[in-house]
Amino acid sequence: MKVGLSLSFDESFFVPSFYVNLFKEFARFSPERLTQKYKTKKWNRSEHIKILENYQSHETIAIGNNNSDIFSIVITGSKHPHRHISIVQENEIFHPSNSEIERIIDHKSFNAGFLYNEDFECVQSTSFIENIDHRNIDKDIWRTIENTPYKIGLFDKKEYDIKFNPGRSVLISYTWLMVAWKMWFGGEFFKLVPKERILSFPYATEIKELPTGQVFVQLYDKIEDPHTPDNIFRQWKWREWLDYDGLEEKYG
Repeated sequence: MKVGLSLSFDESFFVPSFYVNLFKEFARFSPERLTQKYKTKKWNRSEHIKILENYQSHETIAIGNNNSDIFSIVITGSKHPHRHISIVQENEIFHPSNSEIERIIDHKSFNAGFLYNEDFECVQSTSFIENIDHRNIDKDIWRTIENTPYKIGLFDKKEYDIKFNPGRSVLISYTWLMVAWKMWFGGEFFKLVPKERILSFPYATEIKELPTGQVFVQLYDKIEDPHTPDNIFRQWKWREWLDYDGLEEKYG
């Protein structure tokens, strides 16, 4: 199972050495390449660490390997762009604690963060399953789209209507919008959804306001179990409570 960490900050966010420290602390996979300015190079740690040390631009940087592990930084193309960081790797090596994440998001420029089951999010967010059917994803997660409507497209391939999937993610202004195991909110996100609305959600395992003024939500007990009926119910209720469809329509 792969675990993903999605972090969204204001476009202007800049803290010296932030990205290189984040990479050294959280990227535990073995990189094979770095992509920058649409050019891909074989991974060279001494050379490429320096790029992260000095990074403060709008250039996209992606460090990855053939196992779909990735560390990436990008300025999104949404109506109100934001600086987005994505880390995806195997759960055996990637299980950050709340305190570790809350230390790195302790900035006024932080908007939203999600720690999630990337296998589930990928299946729920992909219209053409042929693009990911090579992945070793648990059969219980594949079953979550058994009732998702689809049409037959080009080359007789199924095209799923992912709006019927509660765990799908979507890019909007200020953040990637997800329904995740653990979620953190602050900054511009409270302009999209009032803090009080988030704090009053009745179905989460835990919700609390942090000393920083940010809000932490743990939606269900275990990251391995997004597919269970109870957790699917919580995801639908979360989407309804925060009006994710309305946010997508207004800010997508």
